Formats: sequence, C-alpha cells, structure tokens
Amino acid sequence: MSGGALGSRLGFRGVEDLGGGLSAVFRLEQGINLDDGTLGQGGRAFGREASVGLASTAWGTVTAGRLPTPYYVAQSGVDAFSWMGSGGHLAITRSTDATRQLLPLAVSARFDNAVGYVTPRLGPLTFRAMAAAGENQPTIGRAYSASATYRNGPVDAVLAWARQQGADNANGRIDAVVAGGSYDFGAAKIFAGYTAEKNSCGTCTGALARAQGVTGAAASEFRLINLGARVPFGAFTAIVQAVRISDRSAYAAATGQRDATWLAIGGEYTLSKRTMAYASLGAVGNQNGSRYALGSGSAQQPAGLGGTGDHRSTTLTLGMRHAF
Repeated sequence: MSGGALGSRLGFRGVEDLGGGLSAVFRLEQGINLDDGTLGQGGRAFGREASVGLASTAWGTVTAGRLPTPYYVAQSGVDAFSWMGSGGHLAITRSTDATRQLLPLAVSARFDNAVGYVTPRLGPLTFRAMAAAGENQPTIGRAYSASATYRNGPVDAVLAWARQQGADNANGRIDAVVAGGSYDFGAAKIFAGYTAEKNSCGTCTGALARAQGVTGAAASEFRLINLGARVPFGAFTAIVQAVRISDRSAYAAATGQRDATWLAIGGEYTLSKRTMAYASLGAVGNQNGSRYALGSGSAQQPAGLGGTGDHRSTTLTLGMRHAF
C-alpha cells in the first residue's frame, strides 16, 4: 500500500519578501498513489494543500484555501509512530460494509474553503486556528479547529480541538480532541496521548460517516489512550506503542463490549539524509463484532476484510521513504 510511512506527494511552495518582515507565501501539494499512479484525496489535483497567504515575522501567518487542520497536525505529537505503519493512529478502522473510521476528523485531515492563522513563536508556545465556511455542501457545514503547542528542551506537548458541523450547520456534528506529547530522555523518547472523537453527524458521508449500527440522532464515540517510545541505536530507531481503544458508541441494538488493546512494534533505518527504510507489526483483537482492522499509515484496509468473525487483525508493513 502506498504511503505506509507518509502519504506520497509532490508539492510546490514559494515565498516572496515584501519588505518590513512581511512575505507572500503559497503552497500546492498533491497526493500520489504509487500503486497505480493516480492522484490521492479523491483524485484532486492538489488535494493535500492548495493555499496562499501572508506571513509576518511579528504577527504570524494567515493563509486561505484547502488547508490541513491544526487537530490533524497535532496528531503526530502524541503518536510514537507519527502516522507510520500499522502502529500509527490513522491505521485503525472498522472493516464493515464500508471502511469506517474511528477518528474521522483525523483521517479527513483537511478543510476546504478555509482560513487559517498561525502565531509567531511566543517563547515555548505556538497557537493555530482555522475556520471553514462549508459553502452549502449537501453533507457538511462549517468547520473549526485550533491547537496550542509547547516546546521547551526535552518537552513537546500539544492540545488540539476540531468540530465539523452537519449539513446546513445542523444534523449533528463531529467533535474531536487530542492531548499529550513526548519527553526526550536522550536514550529514549516517551510518548503519551489521549484522542477522542464523538460523531452524531447524520448527513456526513465517506471518511466522516458514523460507525455502522449508530442511527438517528445518536453518536458513535471512540477514545484512544496511547503510550509509546522511540529508542535510537545509531542509524536505527526502534518503536513500540500500546493503544487502548474505548468504544462509547450508542448503537441502535445491543452489541456487548467492543473495547480493545492494540499493540505495535516497528523500526526505522536511515540509509541517507533523504532515504529511510521502515517496518512495523501491529495487532488488535476483535470481540462482539467490532471488526477492527489495521492498515499502514494513511493507507487503510478495504471494506469487508475481516469477515464476520471476531478475528485478530494483524498487519506487517515493510517500506521505504525517499524525499527529493
């Protein structure tokens, strides 16, 4: 699957100095599926980002267009796998009659018709905020996201929030929060995080759809608590992570307890400044028809993969990443 460590991409960005600490900036970035050469993000020409804005050394940066959400950007700060392989937060889904996301706002990652603001660094703190108009789309309405990061020596902490309204800014909504960070001891970097998404959006479709079996005005809700570590050994970095999945969804019919523990190990080997090989092995158990499935990074498993039984989902990922 393409994009097992990070989604494959090609991009262009530019900066023009306007004087007085002010610059014009733009960024165009497209996702590419290396399996077949097609464009990612539903075939968009620049689906990863298409933005233009003004950046000030004193006042921060304002951009407009299709933008990654502060909530999505914050995910890598709490995740020891940083989206990579079968241990990263974006890898987990439910493989029912459609691929159902546990973290739909994290997976969807971007808002269209958005305006974003990033402060200059205020000592150890940086703040981000974003709003999207919704533009009278038939399935979604306005959307918002904000985050605060704290970086000081070995400490890297983050708190982020996002909301997606249903169509007509009614019909339910999706609320998401992530909190946590990492501490670098030198011999090892420890990660801990809490991520939760509650989805009562009755009109949202695709990656934003509720879990199967939740109907009417009820909500699907998942809470993930993770603890992980990255341990460097020269050019090699070992990675371990445990995630506890708590399913708080309001199913129309009784299902039984669907919580689970997800375990993953992996490693990255730096071959050069631009090339890295990686591997990961993840496993998550199923019970009472939970049908959890593990993909690889942002490349997720197809619908119906696990069948109807309570199988253990195990995924091995091998890959290479090259930047140019």
